[in-house]
Amino acid sequence: MRQNHTLAKLRKGQPAIGLWMHSHSFHLTRIVAAQGLFDWLLVDMEHTPVDLSTASMIFAAIADVSGGACTPLARVAHGSMYHIKHALDAGAQGVIVPMVNTAQEASDVVRFSRYPPLGERGAGGLVPHIGFGITNHVEYVKQANHEILVAIQIETREAVENIESILAVPGIDLVFIGPFDLHISLGLTPTLWSDDPTFRAAITKVIAACKAHGLPYGTISPNADSAAARLADGFTFVSMGTDMIHLLSSITTQYQRLKPNDP
Repeated sequence: MRQNHTLAKLRKGQPAIGLWMHSHSFHLTRIVAAQGLFDWLLVDMEHTPVDLSTASMIFAAIADVSGGACTPLARVAHGSMYHIKHALDAGAQGVIVPMVNTAQEASDVVRFSRYPPLGERGAGGLVPHIGFGITNHVEYVKQANHEILVAIQIETREAVENIESILAVPGIDLVFIGPFDLHISLGLTPTLWSDDPTFRAAITKVIAACKAHGLPYGTISPNADSAAARLADGFTFVSMGTDMIHLLSSITTQYQRLKPNDP
């Protein structure tokens, strides 16, 4: 069974750089995965909902074309058993679960993401373990608890206030900080990052808790410069923007070179 490439790097304290996939294009995702540039590609099933058939094809493409070197991840729409189980059964090798505000919600995320005895996830179908390069279903179930990345997203004032009890829940692999929504929850102007003292105080509190519990932490960044700044801050799970941002930026740049005086 292949290792979860991203999870292995995070456990060693190494940076794992990825890309947020908003297009939900099987072909575009396959092309990006084939370049061998990213440790992970994440399908956003929260803000750009995708049906499970399409998700299954995308997750399989990421795992297969990269030979396991790029991890297919999903940000699910909700921390329910339905959303988590279906994303994992579609072939995601990890989930980021948004809006985790309490220790109980964090516990539910772990419970729905793990097989017994660590959780309650059902044994599932054929698709998930093929992405790990094996056809033996029993062997997959035996090892999956160690290879499935379970991440919680901290993005509210309540979550920051409860961060110590949330991170005391066993089975969490990664803390993902959602900066845009955290700004909103703190009553600030929404943005991906800022030096606002209230925001910085919340970030400092979450990072301190992560370090105390020995957990890696990550966030989304719009580009390489922002990603580099987050890596310098100690984040190890960092996105370098999204597929659509880079695609549209490239198209705009090329057009402006051709017709620079167009509005």
